[in-house]
Amino acid sequence: MEHPSMESFSLPLAEEAVVAGLRTSAPSDAPPKDTPLIVAIHGGSYSASYYDATPQHSGASYSTFLRVPFLAMDRPGYKGSTAIPPPTPEDSSYLQEEGKYFHHQVLPAIWNAYSKDYGVSSIVVLAHSLSVPMAIVAAALHANNAATTNGQAYPLAGIILSGYGTSLNHDTMSRMQPFFKPQGDRLQVPAEIKDDVMLNKAIPGLTDPEIFERTEELNTNFGLAELVDSNEDTWGAWRHRYMPFVRCPVLYNLAGEDNLWKVNAETLRDFVAAFEKSVRVESGIVPGAAHCMELSRCSRGWYARVFGWAVECGVGHGLGKF
Repeated sequence: MEHPSMESFSLPLAEEAVVAGLRTSAPSDAPPKDTPLIVAIHGGSYSASYYDATPQHSGASYSTFLRVPFLAMDRPGYKGSTAIPPPTPEDSSYLQEEGKYFHHQVLPAIWNAYSKDYGVSSIVVLAHSLSVPMAIVAAALHANNAATTNGQAYPLAGIILSGYGTSLNHDTMSRMQPFFKPQGDRLQVPAEIKDDVMLNKAIPGLTDPEIFERTEELNTNFGLAELVDSNEDTWGAWRHRYMPFVRCPVLYNLAGEDNLWKVNAETLRDFVAAFEKSVRVESGIVPGAAHCMELSRCSRGWYARVFGWAVECGVGHGLGKF
């Protein structure tokens, strides 16, 4: 079967800002009732192409088969997307501000631009690694807006999270840092280090060889502020300021062979316990998956779960279950 293509998009935001990325084409006929739009956001040092890496490692095929539209955006400051405006308030942090920007600017623009063409009734956010806080902040703010104003700029049916935990693997971070290449206020990670850390190349069989051939092409620089904000010291901000207020369904999975985070039953339990008000929380550890699950050999199973779970969320949202 021919691999479905994803096309580039670019949307204007307030104050001459832009959000860009890749998206599947609008269907020729209407999708099933209560179909969601999946909005995918990548982690540090990648871009929207993370979700369309190869024909075997792409959300596009599942989008076509299940008739669920799929959009992968470049996060602020990456590729074609404008960086969020400085400065960061003293009582906040970069990733918190990114989540606010995602909620107030990006998701409403995506919804207004594409919801009618796609024939969708809600949004499900798919977030990996350093974009996970962004999704959590947006979901918490969305719940708060719905509760206080009875108005929403976009309908959120669920969030799907992976590659972000409560406790970093400091041995890995120490091994990475000497190889960071500063580029102004951004950093570049050499391809060989990414293969080691993101794909756990030391363990044979986790990742298809074709992915290693694309490491350089998929690689991009990332913001120093992201790195500073991704540690145990900031965990309290997510745990107390945002996660308890998320109401939509949450699917959370950790890769069993993740090199960046400590992965065990305790860290998994600590993370999901913070979603005190969510109507549905599912979690698990995926054996045989590296940090970048979408690039690992487990990606087919993970994408199948992502799209199936998003469909369930869309139907539940359409029926008024949350």
